[in-house]
Amino acid sequence: MNYKGALIIGIFLEILLAGAAAAFYFLYYVHTPAYSMNALQSAVHNHNAEEFQKYVDLDALLNKGANDLSNLIEMDSPDKQMILDGSLVQQTKEDILYFVTNEKWPKEEDVSQATAFQDKIGLRTMFVRKVEYVSKDPVIELEEGDEEAEPAGPPTATVAVRVFEPNYGDSFVLKFKMRQMEDETWQIYDILNYAEFVDALIKQNERDMKRYVDKVRTNLKNTEDKFAELKKKMPEINKDWIIEAEKIMKESCEGLDELKVPVAGKHLESLLDQRKSIFYDMMDDYYASVNHQEKVEDYKKLQEELMKRDEERKKQGIKVKKRREPNFEAMATRINEQVSESNKRWEENKAEIAKIIGPSEEVRARGVRAMRNNDDAAVRAANYPGADAEVGMDFSPVRAENLPEVSVYNEEKTSPPR
Repeated sequence: MNYKGALIIGIFLEILLAGAAAAFYFLYYVHTPAYSMNALQSAVHNHNAEEFQKYVDLDALLNKGANDLSNLIEMDSPDKQMILDGSLVQQTKEDILYFVTNEKWPKEEDVSQATAFQDKIGLRTMFVRKVEYVSKDPVIELEEGDEEAEPAGPPTATVAVRVFEPNYGDSFVLKFKMRQMEDETWQIYDILNYAEFVDALIKQNERDMKRYVDKVRTNLKNTEDKFAELKKKMPEINKDWIIEAEKIMKESCEGLDELKVPVAGKHLESLLDQRKSIFYDMMDDYYASVNHQEKVEDYKKLQEELMKRDEERKKQGIKVKKRREPNFEAMATRINEQVSESNKRWEENKAEIAKIIGPSEEVRARGVRAMRNNDDAAVRAANYPGADAEVGMDFSPVRAENLPEVSVYNEEKTSPPR
């Protein structure tokens, strides 16, 4: 064969192989689970939420996941209600589609119970390390005449995905299930071992959360004791009391800011930030109240002096004009409304914090000492300063009656503006 003939045959073989490859791609590969997985990754990369939903049945995936979670969460947990009423599934679906479109999770001014739970189960914190394998499931052949057998469903496949989660590492492989659709694309509809993954992650997060809650509880208890001492020292509200109260709260907030917040603790951290903001708003309201009272007292003293002078003028036959009195009552009403509103916000915040940190029967029975983790003594001393003291049977980290009566914690003896 001459050179020209060999060249023609070579070109012909290249065309033949290219045609075979194209035929394989369009007739076979585009209908495989691996192709759909690649298409899914492209949809995420291109921020195409509509295309993403073509390869992921979010409703089936999230409802199955919620059912798995429901079996893991205790009935009296606030997270349980979000699962049962469907609000967690709905918000999670919206958040996932937002993430696909924007490559970030929706930003919220305050961490909600739902977003905190999403962190707790790893939704917002884990990401894909790599796809380990994509494999079609074997088809089970039915014997002839087996009338009781259920009709065969669509072909299915298993996709093993190694995920990384900060508190868990990258040692877990999630097994996704895919099914073939009528247009021969493949769609994810389930995660076989999701409950196992979440159970392990929740247990790890709960251990971290327990340490965090213990430290927060100790901080609030110490703060409560200092307010009780301030109450004994300064039973009535004034500017000096406000200054001392703000010092106590400043020390408390600085201690809380130093704590490492676990994944599951973001909601509590948000509530503690609100606590700080509400407290200083209340101090501003009390300061306005004290200022108003001082103005009223100064005005009374001035009026007494003016009345004496007017009496002298009357005796001298000088006509005295009637003075117009300022409307202190309107200002007092406005200040009282502000104080009442800030007190209401404080009580609501206090109740939300108490839902997370206690008091509980376990805390009252065991005290702080018995709640320590199994770290060595040095770590315990660093993590739980002052925790050697038992807290008593009626411990409440946000108990109102132990704080100054002339404060946001108890309105009974607060002198209202006049």
